Amino acid sequence: MFPVEFPALPAGWANFAGWLDLLAALGGLVAVTFLIIWWRQQTVQWFRIVVGALLAALLLTIFSTQLFVIPPHVAGCPTGCPGRSGYPLPVGLIDMSGVLHVAPIDFALDWLLLWLLLLTAGMLWRLLAVGFQWWKRSLWMKTLFVLLLAILPWALAPRFLAPPQPQISGEELRLANNARRSAEFTYRITGPWVQRLALEDIRIFRGAQGEGVIASQEQRAISQVCLRGYTYFFIPWQRYRITLDATGTTALSLTELGLDGSCWE
Repeated sequence: MFPVEFPALPAGWANFAGWLDLLAALGGLVAVTFLIIWWRQQTVQWFRIVVGALLAALLLTIFSTQLFVIPPHVAGCPTGCPGRSGYPLPVGLIDMSGVLHVAPIDFALDWLLLWLLLLTAGMLWRLLAVGFQWWKRSLWMKTLFVLLLAILPWALAPRFLAPPQPQISGEELRLANNARRSAEFTYRITGPWVQRLALEDIRIFRGAQGEGVIASQEQRAISQVCLRGYTYFFIPWQRYRITLDATGTTALSLTELGLDGSCWE
């Protein structure tokens, strides 16, 4: 059988999504419908819960375009590729000049997915609360329940979920792994505050370029890796530029940078 090729969605309506994503969205709408029915059977406040989750998902979608950012990069794309923002699905396309373009279908799909996740999480919390016999517990026990089963999992999400990063392989993957390892174990970046390091970009300087990166080094090929640090609740904290030696194994220096501007300036 020949593979089926779907035509691209109309220009301006989607930068990342395709027709298969729209088919998957139909399944998501069915799942949301079943969750709404379940909530309606559980409580008279079901409408407030459903609408509240919808509005919360809208806010999370908007915030995700600012929290989860991959700038235009050459990692995994030697000729240079535009960046993107948004999570868990890409929402905005960042062109090579740094301008963000948000397409309505990409935005709607991420909004739908987050709505589905919030309704599902709410269902799980309600089931756990019933098993916990919430109505019988003291204020201290209720506070502990909310802290351990609602707040803490979201706060520690960077420990278990990977943020968006450029897709790399081969030599670039080795450089990224060595830089991340140096940041974690040599410079002790990760720990109680910084929960996760995500790749932003990789640059390899050769010849005169390499001499300009670190003047004291005699080598003529130097790699630099830009990492973005996330703290609790996936809040971006800082960026780190790791300079590696000619072998791409040993870290020569670490530079702490803000979240704005280029990692290479």
